[in-house]
Amino acid sequence: MRLVRLQAVRRNRRAAGFQSNEQGSFTLEASLVFPMILLCTITLLFVGMYVYQKAYVQHVARTMAERLAFTWDNSHKDLATGNFDPSKTDGLYWRLTHDHVTDLFGLLLSVGTSEVAIPTGVAKDQVGSKLAKTSSYLPKGMTGTAKYSNLLLDHRVEVKLNKPFFSPPWLRKWFDAEKSDGQAISHVVEPVEMIRLTDITRTYFKAIKDRISPQKAKEALIEPLQNDLSGPSVTIKSERQAASYLRSLVGGREVILKTPSGKSRTIDALDANGIAHQAYYSMTESQLRKEQMPKDIELLEQGVQVKGIVWHFFKKDPSGKGVISDSFRKELERNGIVVVIHN
Repeated sequence: MRLVRLQAVRRNRRAAGFQSNEQGSFTLEASLVFPMILLCTITLLFVGMYVYQKAYVQHVARTMAERLAFTWDNSHKDLATGNFDPSKTDGLYWRLTHDHVTDLFGLLLSVGTSEVAIPTGVAKDQVGSKLAKTSSYLPKGMTGTAKYSNLLLDHRVEVKLNKPFFSPPWLRKWFDAEKSDGQAISHVVEPVEMIRLTDITRTYFKAIKDRISPQKAKEALIEPLQNDLSGPSVTIKSERQAASYLRSLVGGREVILKTPSGKSRTIDALDANGIAHQAYYSMTESQLRKEQMPKDIELLEQGVQVKGIVWHFFKKDPSGKGVISDSFRKELERNGIVVVIHN
């Protein structure tokens, strides 16, 4: 009995000593806690990298969309700087022919908006070529699409990008982190065009308001009678009268010019565009060929005092007297002189 008690006392002493001894406790705690700390740290690192990459992709998408919208009015503009050659434009009516106006009927017809895959997409039209310009500025490893929609009052460019994100398999189970994506929409605005339309609405429409009454507008749409198309009849009886009529017809004035060879040349009617009009009624072909034509050829070749020459021939009678021959007419045209025959 005493032996049993002695053994029990010894066991109690050993248990008490084990409980009061802290040797090895740090190793035990570290083996349990450190893996959890390491796992949390690695997780936070990957989450931080994922958030950073997602923000970076979003930033690139926003930049591409804004640059496309800013340079949309001219396909020759540099996407990064906006610089362009003023002599290169898309034409006056690009908004009607190369801006996908058919997108307006997308709700009624099966007309899709223009969308290009970047950076490997192939452009099918001018809108597609504008969108495809982003391919050269896209960072390596990114892919996506660029889309343009024309909704009449709202022109928008939409860019969607994504980039693969490499993460541990156990992290993919918790987060859908196989790729990071970004999306941005930018609206196409044209301040110059807006100012122009506002100005024309404010000034031009006000100027033409009440300029013509509805009754006069209806009268203007009535087809004239056949015998009214010829206008007032004018009878030419002399070369002086023909020159006077020609000045009133073209709004020109009579001037005297010097040819490069020093000869004097009287222009019957020089209009505002620098075109010289000559009236002929009684001169013969030989006189015209020897005296008048050489002077006019000199003035044409000089190209400073006159920009063009037109000879007007007035018939003396209905039989055609006073009209030049076909051979002389062709000779004049070869030398750049335009011929007009007046009945």
